Order: sequence, then structure tokens, then C-alpha cells
Amino acid sequence: MNGRSVGKETKEVILTIPGAEIADAVMGCGTASGRDTDKIAKNGIDMQEMPGSGIRVPVHSKVAIRCSLKEYHETGDHYLYICNVEEVLANEAEEALFAWKGYAELRPAK
Repeated sequence: MNGRSVGKETKEVILTIPGAEIADAVMGCGTASGRDTDKIAKNGIDMQEMPGSGIRVPVHSKVAIRCSLKEYHETGDHYLYICNVEEVLANEAEEALFAWKGYAELRPAK
């Protein structure tokens, strides 16, 4: 099941800010399509369930935001999700990972 069907079927969406510990895996995910590839398995990402949801998120997430899907729109080869934020969870032990130089580089912000 991919992210598009999860959101449309369950009306639930999870947004995450990955932790710096999984930077290589995040870069690997960003350079491959999930249409034909299990990016979690391919990149060796350990997952955990988001409390209050059946959706799993990376263990090394700085922030996970649980949202209810209000509506979505097809915009060419992508979807635009309009959501209501229901819960925000943060892990102070993780260092947030951010994209730099137009996504050419991933590293923590200091």
C-alpha cells in the first residue's frame, strides 16, 4: 500500500522530519520512485507505529505530525493534500535533518 492510497482510504496523513542518523537512507528514498520499489526495505529504515495511528514512521524521526485529510487534489503527477493537524510528536534526542542546496545535500541545521 502506498502513501496515496493510505491517505485517501483512511483519511489520515503523517508528516515527518527525519533525524540526521538516517540521512543516507533519506537521500536514497529521495532519488527513487516508490511506485515500483519498497523504499523502506531497500534503504534499511527501522519503522515504528505512530501512537494513535496505524501508520508507521521512521524510528529516527525528529518530528511526526498526525493529520486528518480534509481534501486532496490531483496536480499532474502529484497530489495536493489539505489537512487538519491533530497531533505533533517530537523526539528531543534526534537531530533534525534538512535539505540544503536545492536538495543536493542533507544535513542537520545548526
